[in-house]
Amino acid sequence: MVDPNQNPTCVFCRIIGGDETVSIIHEDEEVIAFLDVQPLHRGHVLVVPKAHHKNLFYVPEELATRTFAVAKRILPGLRRATGCRAVNLFSPNGADGGQDVFHFHLHLIPVPQGAPFPLQLPDPNAEVPSRSALDAMATHIVRSIHDEQDAEAALPEHAAIPR
Repeated sequence: MVDPNQNPTCVFCRIIGGDETVSIIHEDEEVIAFLDVQPLHRGHVLVVPKAHHKNLFYVPEELATRTFAVAKRILPGLRRATGCRAVNLFSPNGADGGQDVFHFHLHLIPVPQGAPFPLQLPDPNAEVPSRSALDAMATHIVRSIHDEQDAEAALPEHAAIPR
């Protein structure tokens, strides 16, 4: 019987269902973590909730919290095992952000000393916005957050937000 929380076309759901082989780092009732088969650096881990949610926009808050908690628990051992002083956390959310597997997940990427990392922030070529432009954007984001919360609160209690 197909688990209603999984998508048979999703590679992560196939991994969770036991149809694909991975090197597991952690597994519990809600979250699995395993080595990426196409690692950026040695020890690159993926932390994935077992329930299928397209990206962080659709993950229930409790499950997102649980997924991040598992990632945090893995970090010290990952750093020790790889000898890397830095481990970056990355989560692509949407195709424009680099997501290629549409099942929410976190990347834990050990970064060896001196190794280039493709996403360097701040971008040395980025324009530095004025304080007023930053303040205007912050105000716009805060208003948008409130608008989203108001829209969600206006939904009937039995209405589900599409996942």
